[in-house]
Amino acid sequence: MNLRRIGPLGLHLLPILFLYLVIGTLFATRIPAWQTPDEPAHYNYVKQLAQTGALPVIEPSDWTPGLVPIGPDNRNVAVERITYEDHQPALFYALAVPVFRVFNGDLVALRLFALVISTVTIVFAFLIVWALFPEQPGVAAFAAAFVAFVPQHVHMMAGFNNDALSEALLAMTLFVCVRLIVQGISTRKLIVLAVVVGLALLTKAQAYLALPLAVVGLWMAHPKKTWRVLAAPALACLIGAPLWLRNMATYGGLDFLGLQKHNAVVVGQPTTAMLIEKLGFGGAMFKLLRTTFQSFWGQFGWMSITLSDRFYVGFLAFTLASTIFFGLWWVRAQSAKTHTPEQNKALTLMAFLAAMAVLAFAWYNLQFEQHQGRYLYPALIPIATAFSLGWHFALRRFAQLSHWLWLGFVLVFAALDVYLLLRVILPQMKV
Repeated sequence: MNLRRIGPLGLHLLPILFLYLVIGTLFATRIPAWQTPDEPAHYNYVKQLAQTGALPVIEPSDWTPGLVPIGPDNRNVAVERITYEDHQPALFYALAVPVFRVFNGDLVALRLFALVISTVTIVFAFLIVWALFPEQPGVAAFAAAFVAFVPQHVHMMAGFNNDALSEALLAMTLFVCVRLIVQGISTRKLIVLAVVVGLALLTKAQAYLALPLAVVGLWMAHPKKTWRVLAAPALACLIGAPLWLRNMATYGGLDFLGLQKHNAVVVGQPTTAMLIEKLGFGGAMFKLLRTTFQSFWGQFGWMSITLSDRFYVGFLAFTLASTIFFGLWWVRAQSAKTHTPEQNKALTLMAFLAAMAVLAFAWYNLQFEQHQGRYLYPALIPIATAFSLGWHFALRRFAQLSHWLWLGFVLVFAALDVYLLLRVILPQMKV
C-alpha cells in the first residue's frame, strides 16, 4: 500500500482518534458514577430538561454544603440534591436530551456522548496546525495527540459535563480565524464564524472566550475593513441574546449568565481570601501554582486522587523542556524570518487565546479557591502547538526521529493513560 495516498488525515489523525476513543471509553465505563468534578449537577440539569422540557433555574436549595466534593469511598451520595449547575447555558444539555431519553438516563451513555463531542477538538487541533504548516503533518499530529492524551483531559472528556462542547466550539472558532488569516475573508467564512461563536455563547461561560478571539482574529485577517470585524461578532451576539434576556428576566439586573445568582447560592465554597488568611499570600500562591500544575496533568476524581511525585517531576521536566525548545524555535524563526506574516499572525492569535485563558483562570481564583488545571484547557491547542514546534525544532537534525515523533508521543501517553486508570485511579476508587 502506498501510504502517501492515504494522506495526513488517514495516516496521522485517524489512528489518534481511534486510540483516543478506545481509551476514553475505558475511562467512561470503568470510572464509578459521579467521580468527575460536578458530574451529578450536570446530569441533573439534563434530567430536569428531559423530564420537564423547561430550562432549570438555580435556587438556594440547589447547593448543600458538604455534599461535594464526592470522595472516592462515598457510594451513598444524595446526587438528586446536587443541582448547582442550573444556571448554565442550555445548548449542551439540549443536545444530550435525546441520549438521556433513548438510554433511560444511563450515565455511561451520556459520558460516551460527551466523549464523541470531544473528538471535534482533536480534529480541529490537527487542522489548525496543518493549515499553518501544510508540509509538516507530523507537527499537526503531535499537537492533536497532546490534546488527546493529557491524562487529566481524558478523565474530564470521559465524564459528563459541558466542557467537551465548550472546547470544541473554541477550537472551531480558532480554526475559522486561522483560515481567515491564511486564506482571506469571505462571506461564507464570516457566516460560519458568527454561527460557531453564537453557539459558544449558548454553551458555557468559559466558551465566551470565542467572542474576543473572533474579534481579534478578524482584525488580524483584514484590519482595514472594520465593518467585517464587527459584523460576525454582532450576529453571534444576536444568537446569544435570547438566553441573555431570559436570564436577566429570571435573575434580575444585568445577570445575563446567572453567575451572580450562582455565586450567591454556593455559600460556603472555599474562597481565596480564606486561603490567604490561612496560609499567607506566599503560601496561597504556592498552593495555587502547585495544585494547578498537578491537576492540569492528572489529579483525578474530585481532585482527591494525586499521583506520586515522580510523575509530576516527569511532567515538569517535559513542560520545561518543551517551553525551552519552543523559545529557541521562536527566536530562530524570528531572526531567520522563515515564516510568512500570516503564520506569525496566526501564532500570535493562539498566544492571545492562551493569555485570555490564563486571565480568566486568574479572575475566577480572585474570589473562589479553584486551582483546577482544567480551567486552562481553552489554551490546550496553543500549548500543544508550541510544544510540538519546540520538539520538532530540537530534533530537526534527526530526520527520521522527528518524522515519527508524533507516533512516539501517542504510544507513550496512551500507555500512560491506561496505566494510570488501571493501576492508580481505579484502585484508589476501590474498583
